[in-house]
Parts: sequence; C-alpha cells; structure tokens
Amino acid sequence: MSTFALQSTLRPLAERTDQEKASRYRVVGIVIALFGLMVAAASLIGNVVVADEAANADTLAWTFGLGTAGFAAVMLGIATTLIGILIRLWLRVDAVKAALPGLKPDVEPGDSVRVGDIDTAYGLATVTKTVPEKLAIHRMAERMWLPMIAMGPMLVVAGLVFAIVQSGETNPGTFSDLGAIVQGTQFLGQGLILAGIAFLLGTILSSLRSGGAEVQAALGVSIKTLKMPPSAKAFVGLMAAGVMVAMAQFVGYLVATGVDDPTSWFAWLAPVREFGLGLILSGIVLALYTIGTVVGFQFERLGQIIREGR
Repeated sequence: MSTFALQSTLRPLAERTDQEKASRYRVVGIVIALFGLMVAAASLIGNVVVADEAANADTLAWTFGLGTAGFAAVMLGIATTLIGILIRLWLRVDAVKAALPGLKPDVEPGDSVRVGDIDTAYGLATVTKTVPEKLAIHRMAERMWLPMIAMGPMLVVAGLVFAIVQSGETNPGTFSDLGAIVQGTQFLGQGLILAGIAFLLGTILSSLRSGGAEVQAALGVSIKTLKMPPSAKAFVGLMAAGVMVAMAQFVGYLVATGVDDPTSWFAWLAPVREFGLGLILSGIVLALYTIGTVVGFQFERLGQIIREGR
C-alpha cells in the first residue's frame, strides 16, 4: 500500500491517539456544525428583515450565499465527526487483536481450510487463508475523500464572494448572471462535500473489512470476509450519479449566463441541483445501512471464533 493510501485511512493517526481521552474530532465537529447553524440563522434573520420591503433583491443575494455556506459548514461538521470515528475504528481493531486470543478456545488442528464463497445470515461471504486485497472502490474512497472535502468548501466560499459582489450590482443583466454563478458554484461545492462524506463512509467500510481480516489473521483462523452487498453497489451508483448531476447543473448555470432571458433555465436548474444532492444523500443512507450489515457480520464472526476457536 502506498504511503498516501495508508495515511488516507487515518490509521497512523490512530496509532498516536490516546484511547483513554475523548475524541477531539467529535468536539470540533459539533463546533463546526453549530457555527454553520448560526450562519444559516443569520441568513434567515436577514431574509425576515427585508420580507416586507419591495426592493430586497440585494439583500436576498447575499443571504442566499450565506445560507448555503452555513449548510456546507454543517456538512463539514459531519465529515469531521466521521474522521474521528475512522480513527477510533482502528483503535478498536488493535484492542480486539490484543484481547481476543485470551477468549479463543484451544482447538486441535483440523483439515485444511476450505476456501471459496459461503452463505451467511448477512449475505455472501468469502473464505481465504490470507488477508484479501482491498477492493478497487475502497482504494478509490481512501484517496478521494480528502480532495473532495478540500475542494467543496473552496467552491462554496467562492460562491459566497460572488453573492456579496452580486448584492452591490445595479445592472440587471450582470445581477442575474452573478446569481447564476453563485448558485452553480455553491451547489457544486455542496455536492463535492457530500461526495467527500460518502467517500469517508466508503473508507470506513474499507477499514472494517481490512481490520476484520487482520484480527482473524492474527488469530491464525480462516479469514471470512463479507462480499460487497447489493446496498453497497447501489450506494456507489447513487453517489456517482449525484456527483455527475452536480457537475451538470454547474455547467447549466454557466450556460445560462449567456442567455438573454435565463428565467426558464433557472426554473429547471433549481430542481436539478436539488435532485443531484438528493442522489448523493440517498447513497449515504445506503452506505450507513451497509456499515450496519458489515458490523453485524463481524460480530457474528467474533462470536463464532470465541465459541468454536476457528
């Protein structure tokens, strides 16, 4: 495994973390989320203040950008919390590797391990004698979550700057064009942040798979690994589709800046951008479902090792 790939799993950070102390990532995640909520509240107050005013377009311009930025900050809070979970996951793997040998009963050497696919209560699994290679999608997740989470906020902040500039623009055509750029840029940024969260969940799934295999290898038993469930495959498809829609809406808004009357473009681009975010969020739901499936399978496997010693 390359140095970057290893670092992206956050395992080196886990090796330097004191498991007796509370996770600082959880605290930072809550602080970021609360900050985002306050920013969104400020946007709401701004909208309420000008609700009865006839000329309120300039205020609505910057409050839109500010509200979207606040929502993005809440997403970053979620991502930060997931980073803490990933680090703690590797701490648990090391703890189980240290404790489980004392619980595993001694058994007489049996026949050679039968490798291949098996049926379990949680779906198809595979039996191997050595730790299996990482899946391609897991390697991608480990490499992509950080760039996505880094680029997303940059685009959201850039959109906020455009929104502030828009609020001071007096030319109607330029005002409309800036509005299109704001929406396209900020919602692409939000899509990338959500994609980063999805890739983080994929990295958690990768770490669960690798960590579970490591524990079994350390005990000298056959290594049983759950095969990629249908929910995980659907998660990947929804996430990829959502990111493509987020990029498409960005291009659509750029094209709208060159149209004489972009009203009709705005009418369909708005639901399209929300649909793209909805696709990614639906994928995240399936990723969480898959994590529950994998954790259940691994608990069952640990119970089998403690009961049977193999």
